[in-house]
Amino acid sequence: MIRIAVLFIALLPLSLMGQDCNDPLQLCAAATVSASVDAPNPVAVGCFNHAYTTYFTFTTNTDVDNTGSVEITVSNIACGDPTAPASVTALIVEIGAGGDPCVPAGYLPVSPCAQGTDGFVLVSQELDSNTEYLVLLGSDNDPALFDCGFDAVVNGQAVNLNVCCSQQIVLGQQVDLEVTGGNAVPGYIWEPSITLDVATGTTVVATPPESTDYTVTGDVGPCEGVTATVSVLVGPPVSIPNTITPNGDDVNDLWRIAGIGQFPNAQVTVFDRWGQIVFKDIGYAQPWDGKNKGRTLPTATYYYVIELNSDVIEIPPITGAIALIH
Repeated sequence: MIRIAVLFIALLPLSLMGQDCNDPLQLCAAATVSASVDAPNPVAVGCFNHAYTTYFTFTTNTDVDNTGSVEITVSNIACGDPTAPASVTALIVEIGAGGDPCVPAGYLPVSPCAQGTDGFVLVSQELDSNTEYLVLLGSDNDPALFDCGFDAVVNGQAVNLNVCCSQQIVLGQQVDLEVTGGNAVPGYIWEPSITLDVATGTTVVATPPESTDYTVTGDVGPCEGVTATVSVLVGPPVSIPNTITPNGDDVNDLWRIAGIGQFPNAQVTVFDRWGQIVFKDIGYAQPWDGKNKGRTLPTATYYYVIELNSDVIEIPPITGAIALIH
């Protein structure tokens, strides 16, 4: 029976045999590891007391000001007799500088215990930056009788890169993006780089022509290729009302286009439904009053083309419709 169980586990490409304290399985942010509890490693520390233990390890990021929490998700548990499943227990411990990972007496628990026969999430917020932790996964199931396997994944702010900040700008503006938490070497790589001032570094300047998700990649401890994403939403550089009511009451009598003053070369053209130009101006120093060369235009829908002609960034013409109502 033992030979069959070992052979079965070895044939699973993503599954790993239970590890001892000298060779814990590495957990990296958002990467699932499949493993089994099949080694007689008795451990008793605090709320954890099991005859069979598998060891995992993870390293927190280097962000001393923003370490945050970590979550260990254990899922797809298949442990013991299927008709009466055995539970699996998890605990996060710190060994301490110079400590021996194989001496439970030196373990310092930094989480409560969590357990279940199907799946559970273990959370800890008592974490230091740039520190290696052990995760104990244990069961009292006898692997000679029944297998005991599961999936484990670590996630949370403590093991990820911290990137700042998702925000909204208007077209033509620049924004600083910053990342912390990764190893100083090899540093960080940003993508897409075409709208950045540089492609590497802790801080980059973005000038996106449209809403863009930027991805930064770095290493956290022994984990390579950890990624984080920040979104920059790009709105139009001007705010264009869709209605004008030039009836002399001083309310909405003029078509005021907010933000157009920063584009001194802007050209604004308004057409009627037959395509005839009823208004055209460069610079738009005086907002349109709903007239064509001093003649009051009738209530109708008109159409505009606004060319901002920026000296900084290429902005396509803005088109739309405006309702003129008396």
